[in-house]
Amino acid sequence: MILVDVDGDGDGDVSVGRGMMLGMKAWADGDLAEPFERRLDALLARLCPDWAPPALPDEYAANPRFVAYNRLNAKRMQAAGRLREQPDYALSAADQVLDAIVHDEDVSFNRQLIEPMLATVGRRAVQQHLITVVETGSPLQQVCAVRAWYWSQAVMVYESSEPLRTGRPTGASRARDDEVADLRGRYRAACLTAFVDCDDAATREWLARGFLLDASFYPPSLHGIVARARTIAEADPVRFKDLLARTSDGTSLAALRFDDR
Repeated sequence: MILVDVDGDGDGDVSVGRGMMLGMKAWADGDLAEPFERRLDALLARLCPDWAPPALPDEYAANPRFVAYNRLNAKRMQAAGRLREQPDYALSAADQVLDAIVHDEDVSFNRQLIEPMLATVGRRAVQQHLITVVETGSPLQQVCAVRAWYWSQAVMVYESSEPLRTGRPTGASRARDDEVADLRGRYRAACLTAFVDCDDAATREWLARGFLLDASFYPPSLHGIVARARTIAEADPVRFKDLLARTSDGTSLAALRFDDR
C-alpha cells in the first residue's frame, strides 16, 4: 500500500507522505524534550536495562543539539521496537507509554510509540486518552495530543486513485473508521473548546486541525462556542485559512492498494 494524506478541504487534493508537515512550520520548541526523555528512560529501564544509545561519529559528537536529538530518537526507536516484540509488557505499561506519547513533540517519529499502542490496547483506548489530554492537559501536551491523533486515525483503504478521489473506500476500512466515529465527535468538541479557551496563537493553530466551524456537527450547547471560534478565526484569516475553509470531518489518512485483493 502507499500511504497518502487527504487534506479534507473538499477540493479533492491529495498529498503523498507526511501531511501533518505540509503548510505549517513544525512547532516543536523542545520544552518537553527533558520530560519526554525521562519517560523513555523509565520505559527502557524495564524493557532493556542494559541497552545504551550508540555513540555518534566524532564529526557529529561536537554538536550538543544534534547529540540530544539523535539520543532521543534512538531511545524512542528502541522502546518502540521492544514494545512491538513484547505485547504483554506493552499492555501492562500502556498508561506509561500513553503518557510518554503526549510529551513527544515530534510530528513524525511520534508514530513509533503510537503504533504499538494501537496494536496492544486498541484505537479506542488510545484516542480516549488523547481526548482527555486535549480537555485537561497543558498547551504543549494538547499540541502533542493533536499530533498523535493524526497517527491514531483509522486508515481508509482505496483500491486505486479513482475511488480515492471520489471518496469510495473499501467496506472494511470504512467499518474501522465508523467504530470510533463517536470519539471523533468528542475530539472535535474538545479541540473546539480548547481553541476558544486558549490565548496562544501557536497552540490554537494546532488545535484548529481538530475541528470545523459548521454548527451542525455539534450539539446546541456548543453553538455559542462555535460562533466564538469563528470570530477568532476570522480575525486572523491567514493563520486560520484551513479552518475557515474546512467543510468535512473524518480521518485524513488513506492508503492506495494496487492489487486485486
